[in-house]
Formats: sequence, structure tokens, C-alpha cells
Amino acid sequence: MKKRTVELVVISDIHLGTYGCHAKELLNYLNSIKPQTLILNGDIIDIWQFRKRYFPKSHLKIIKKIISFASKGTEVIYITGNHDEMLRKFSDTQIGDFKLVDKLVLELDGKKAWFFMVMFLILLFKMQNG
Repeated sequence: MKKRTVELVVISDIHLGTYGCHAKELLNYLNSIKPQTLILNGDIIDIWQFRKRYFPKSHLKIIKKIISFASKGTEVIYITGNHDEMLRKFSDTQIGDFKLVDKLVLELDGKKAWFFMVMFLILLFKMQNG
């Protein structure tokens, strides 16, 4: 399958490790694209639910795909969310093309775009509506 090259992909609230996660559908999407930048906007792994020991192979495949993107030159930026408080002690860590941050500011079409977990939906609305 030919992969569609995209400049920026933002994914939020996947909640890997929970029964409600749609990992198979997400993996199908990720397998169809070749992003230059992938922003993981919080709560990708649901650390609050992680203690329940539910983490099927389909969820691991998402993590493998994200690592694969980073190892092949995609800039992967994980913005911590409210279910990621345990990761915040590692904020501002970078390993190759993978970064862990609490917030992110990008310039998109000549305008600054702020990405952070709590305000993501409001920010998206403001960007779309000027």
C-alpha cells in the first residue's frame, strides 16, 4: 500500500491499556501515512488504568509503530496529558527524533500554534475559525 505523506499529524487521548481504546483502527490509519511530524497530544498510554494489567498486542503494535516512525526520521513529540503525570519528571527529554514535553509551540502558516493537553480542543477550534 502506498503511504500518504503528511506534514503534521496530531493524535490525542488514545488511552492504550484500556478496553475502550480503538488500537486496531488507529494502527490501520498509522500504516497508511508517512508523517514528517507526529504530535502525541497526551494520554496515549493511560497510566491511571495501567495497573489493571490489560495491554493486548494491538496496543503494543501502536507503540512499535510510533517507535518505527521516530527511527525512520519522523519527528515524534509526546505532550504529557492529565493521565501522564508520571511522565512529567522526564519532560524536556529527547532521544533521537522522540521528544517528551509538557507543551509545544509551532509556527504553522506564519502563525504560532500552541499545543498542550488541557486546551487542545479549544486551540483547534480557534485555529480553524481564525
